[in-house]
Amino acid sequence: MLKVIVFDLDGTLYEDTHHFDYYAKRIAERLEKEKQALFWQDYHAVLAGVHPLKIGSVYNAKEDVILFLDSDHYVYAVYEWDGTKWSDDAIQKHYPKQISVDLDNMLSIGDLWWVPSTIGRHYGLTNEETYAAFLETRTFMMSPHFTMKRTAGLAELLTQLREHLFFVLMTNSPKLDSEAILAKLGLADIFHQKIFQAGKPVHTAKHLQELCQTFNVRYEEIMSIGDNWRNDILPAKQLGCQTIYIDPHETGVNADITVRSVGEMVQLLSTYIKSERVSKK
Repeated sequence: MLKVIVFDLDGTLYEDTHHFDYYAKRIAERLEKEKQALFWQDYHAVLAGVHPLKIGSVYNAKEDVILFLDSDHYVYAVYEWDGTKWSDDAIQKHYPKQISVDLDNMLSIGDLWWVPSTIGRHYGLTNEETYAAFLETRTFMMSPHFTMKRTAGLAELLTQLREHLFFVLMTNSPKLDSEAILAKLGLADIFHQKIFQAGKPVHTAKHLQELCQTFNVRYEEIMSIGDNWRNDILPAKQLGCQTIYIDPHETGVNADITVRSVGEMVQLLSTYIKSERVSKK
């Protein structure tokens, strides 16, 4: 029986992407001029899928290499920034143990938010500088100059289901701008609980454990929905939660259910709810 649904925000409750270019500009303007052209070259290469940095990879900022991890967090491939691939022997020598991702130096490229900041880090920016650019972007998203296209049927579906399920927002973004975005989406009053600056994926499991206690439910009665596999899906699956992964980049990783878009998620969730028992009790 499904009782709680945990939603990510960006890329999960809306699909706008033009703010990523705004973010990239804020990153680029912080770089030395001779590095700005290289930044844009790499940025567009990543978007085109012809750069070793890809959605689903992990960037080791200290060693300036791109890692690919399996579901147990072991490294199975390593690329240098220019695309040079490491041998299996080199991987085993340098990364024999499981990798722990973090928000400072071992960066999980789970969605497009991480692309501009990672390229900026490669070209010499600090974590503080890229985060300042992120906050500028979120401020822009709060303003009247940023228009958001609502996904048809999403607000109506969640309003209907709210009477039967507990809804939780879990986002890495700050409270102020997240609340403003929710208001633009018509979702300001949808959630029973909101978790801001959640520190995913490092603290995802901890938050899910706390939600079990808050709502007196088991893990299998929780569904996690998000567009970042390592943040929203993997930790939930490992605990036994149900999952829906929004995968517009076709990463090919596993979830209970995978869709390509927020609109597809709305259609599937509507059908899924009708076929399943749901209850707050």
